[in-house]
Amino acid sequence: MSGAVFIYRWRVAAEHETAFLDRWREATRDLGNRGGLGSLIGKNKDGELVAIALWPDAETRDAAFASNGDAEPWPPNDRLAAEQIDPLSDMWKPAVWRELNR
Repeated sequence: MSGAVFIYRWRVAAEHETAFLDRWREATRDLGNRGGLGSLIGKNKDGELVAIALWPDAETRDAAFASNGDAEPWPPNDRLAAEQIDPLSDMWKPAVWRELNR
């Protein structure tokens, strides 16, 4: 398999969460114009925001992030982790998932 999956975690105060999610959506759309294949964000049981982002490869992701010079600043947050996972098996059903999340 090819492709790269990145998982990110942040701690964001409740009063900044809406602004953070708006900025995350904006960043995801912008990165999609530079090779990103989309992302999903949610909240774990500890209240941390967790995002999963798909990329064709790590090099495309690195180049997209490097050219992100004039992006809007992010609301206050503590970035806890960024981790790359190399897919071994992909069993997503994107059409069904999209239907569930309309």
